[in-house]
Amino acid sequence: MGYRLKIGEAELEYSEVFIRTTCATASLDYAPAFGGREDHQNQALPSYSAWAHDMKALELLDVMFDEITEGGKGCFEWKGVVRYPLISHHAGAALVTREHVEVVETKLADYKILHPDHRAEYAPLKPGAEAIAEDRGSYRAEDFVDNPIYDTALCRGEWLAFWLRWAFDNCNRPVFVNN
Repeated sequence: MGYRLKIGEAELEYSEVFIRTTCATASLDYAPAFGGREDHQNQALPSYSAWAHDMKALELLDVMFDEITEGGKGCFEWKGVVRYPLISHHAGAALVTREHVEVVETKLADYKILHPDHRAEYAPLKPGAEAIAEDRGSYRAEDFVDNPIYDTALCRGEWLAFWLRWAFDNCNRPVFVNN
């Protein structure tokens, strides 16, 4: 299980049974690409644990999660402004604010300074690795090269920073959606 995270223009789905905030899937040729199935897209499909692990590495737990979800504290403060995290409920949506954008960009820059030799690239497969038969296209963790130079936190941080900035600069109602 995991998240389907999307960042973009807020859209409203409404019926007699439910109301939900969502956004359309978008793809840009110049958007981040790291060798994953969502390259160049405004959506990411990480597992819960992998996303939390990478947000912790980037020091973004409070920006990403509330106090119930994955160890956040329910809000964060940036330059004197208090904001709610991007994931408070699953499924849910949150406004993308200037503070979200700026803190993510700052924490990503700090992370890059601490890890100057890391690359925003998913680890390649080891020679001879074979897909799991019952789930073609999937591999076990031990099938990938184990080298910290391949940094998933950096991949996810760059994806998050790019799409938050893009949404904030280009959308009338920028939103972060998880479902």
